[in-house]
Amino acid sequence: MNDSALKGKDPDFDAWLGQQLQFSEPYLDNDGFCEQVMAQLPAPSRRSERRATRVQYAAVVVASAIVACLFPFDKVLTEAAQQTISLYSLIGMGMLGSLVVMTGGIVAARR
Repeated sequence: MNDSALKGKDPDFDAWLGQQLQFSEPYLDNDGFCEQVMAQLPAPSRRSERRATRVQYAAVVVASAIVACLFPFDKVLTEAAQQTISLYSLIGMGMLGSLVVMTGGIVAARR
């Protein structure tokens, strides 16, 4: 490919691409093979769904623990003690917001 084709300014390339996109393969009939395979697959059970939910909760707890271990709480608390009380509320709101976002992610993943 030349530089003009890569930049999308080559009319020959545009014509060739248009032809390729209009080319349609005929449908390959498989005599219902795909439907038979899908019918033989096991349906997801409530137990597997609960297991997946537990794994998601565990992942959030582990991720939160890792972040909590790496977060410099001592420095933040020392700095917060030197500042006004509004910094305490800012940290609290940040932590609360993080928990709300994580909970929302879990709820969204369950649906």
